[in-house]
Amino acid sequence: MNGDLLPPGSVSHDNPAVVRVMAAIDGLRPSEWGALLCDAYRAALNFKRMGNVDHLVEFAKNLIATVHLRGVPAYVEALENAPPHRSGSGGPADVDEVVKVSLE
Repeated sequence: MNGDLLPPGSVSHDNPAVVRVMAAIDGLRPSEWGALLCDAYRAALNFKRMGNVDHLVEFAKNLIATVHLRGVPAYVEALENAPPHRSGSGGPADVDEVVKVSLE
């Protein structure tokens, strides 16, 4: 996207926080990139259809939290070393538990 399309006062593409985040995002697997793009499009489409910004706000909050976690080496290592998800295991693993197990 062209930075000229952003409204005045927007965060620039070369902002240090954006550069750090992009480094974390570059470490995502293709399936994670796909999920991220899908979630972004769903939030935008929900906004377009309903005119409610809540979808965009929640997406933004989740994106910021996810990218922040991806910048934490212990979290990334825990994800890489986590056992495969087992069907019927009761849902996703607790993040704190996954990190704790990987640090042991």
